Amino acid sequence: MAEDPPQLEPETRALRRLQTAMAESESALGRRMGMHPTDLAAMNHLTWAREPLGPGELGHRLGLSPAAATELVDRLTTAGHVERHRDLTDRRRIRLQPSRDAVADVLGHIDTLIAALDAAAVGSSESDREAILRFLERATTAYAEWADPARD
Repeated sequence: MAEDPPQLEPETRALRRLQTAMAESESALGRRMGMHPTDLAAMNHLTWAREPLGPGELGHRLGLSPAAATELVDRLTTAGHVERHRDLTDRRRIRLQPSRDAVADVLGHIDTLIAALDAAAVGSSESDREAILRFLERATTAYAEWADPARD
C-alpha cells in the first residue's frame, strides 16, 4: 500500500500542480514545433540563462556527455535554432544564443498562453500582485539553490 503524500502547505501544493502543468505545456510546445524534448530543454536553458552558455555548460545542465552536447549543438545550429558566437573576452570560448527566428517561432506558438498568463496577473489587485511576485521569486530561489550542482 502506498504511503500518503506528506502534508504540504496549500501554496506548495499549488506550485507543484503549476509545475506539472508547465511540464505538460513544454511537451505540447515540443510536439507542436516538432522538437525533441532535449532540444527544447536546451533552448529553454539558452533563452533564460542569466549569462550566455557555452556547449560544455549547456551539456552539463542537461546531464549530457561532451560528445552528446556537441551533437545537440550541431543539430540545433543546423536547424537554425541556435547561433554560435565567439566570446568577446575569451576568443577561445564559444557562446550559444537562440536565433531570432527560433525565438519568434516559440513566441508564435505560446502567444495565447502568454496572453492568458498576463490576463491572470492583470486581474489581481496591486497588493496581491506584489505578494505573488515575492512568493514566485522566493520559490525560484529555492529551486535554484536546490538544483545547484555544488549540492551533488
